[in-house]
Amino acid sequence: MIKTSHLYILLVLLLPLAGCARVLQADNQYIYDTSIDFSKFRTFNWYSAEVPKPRAGAGPQFNLLLDQRVREAIASELVKQGLRPEVENPDLIVAYDLAVDTSQAPTDYTFPAGFGYGYSYWFGYRFRYITNGLAGYQPIQALPLGTLVIDIIDPDTNRLIWRGYSEAGINPTSQDMERINLAVADIMSQFPPSPINRAR
Repeated sequence: MIKTSHLYILLVLLLPLAGCARVLQADNQYIYDTSIDFSKFRTFNWYSAEVPKPRAGAGPQFNLLLDQRVREAIASELVKQGLRPEVENPDLIVAYDLAVDTSQAPTDYTFPAGFGYGYSYWFGYRFRYITNGLAGYQPIQALPLGTLVIDIIDPDTNRLIWRGYSEAGINPTSQDMERINLAVADIMSQFPPSPINRAR
């Protein structure tokens, strides 16, 4: 029989893990081109996106520190899976975005239909890769606030071929590395898609 004091100690030890579990239970989604053999890819680089210039009186803008930490977390997961950075001729290019509140943002970020884009005002990038033909695609502004999106693009066709996202409740004004790392690890745990998943 467990003594009361031992039970109390056990509960104290488990409480920090309960906080982590809330992050790990975030709603994760994945879409990808089922015709592609993702196991053949060996190298990656970052998508060369446009970063908006700061606007006077526009409030919080692009968060360089958060950008660095998200990139480090994504790169770490890719390296763990056997991919290596390659600047000159990568097999894949990687982009990410974060769903933030743009209700007061000016609407000067129009793109042709079928192109992905990030925020031109508050958080980050303008993307110009093609999203047509990927079933289940949603633009970033259609996702809940705090959702982290990671996109994998074919550099030869400029097409989005894999997307993973987590409704992790990330606050773009903070640098909560535990939450960021857990969200990125959860998303990237499904990349590359396994042959069994591709066959479904």
